[in-house]
Amino acid sequence: MSALTLNPAQLSRLLDEAFQADWESLHSALATVEGQPHPRIGWLTQHLSVTKRGYWQALSEVLPISPVPPELDLDGLCRWEVAAAAALSPEQLETLLTYSGTPMTVGDLLRVNIRHTVWHAGQIAALGRVPRMA
Repeated sequence: MSALTLNPAQLSRLLDEAFQADWESLHSALATVEGQPHPRIGWLTQHLSVTKRGYWQALSEVLPISPVPPELDLDGLCRWEVAAAAALSPEQLETLLTYSGTPMTVGDLLRVNIRHTVWHAGQIAALGRVPRMA
């Protein structure tokens, strides 16, 4: 196993931490939002929901996994993907795909998903601290 290769349990744990760790996660960032939220926060949460669904759609095209249930909100989607990642095999993580014109493995795309979640969690945390007046 190379230094950049993570197993399904490790990727699932990182997805879970990006979603709901006590510090520096999507959940903790959303908890900083008080009063009238900055309009960009709504856009960021919607964007995360759409892109996460896109990641898993791409994965379902190369793996025998079910698509994300359409009724899930962002919270439910994050919980679903933690379980879905944990259920993958190490061999499935090495499956090749092309996402957004870039060849990568399933494991690579899951790491993109994790980075993307944390990136936007930081933006939400920064916006959540900005007081807004109605």
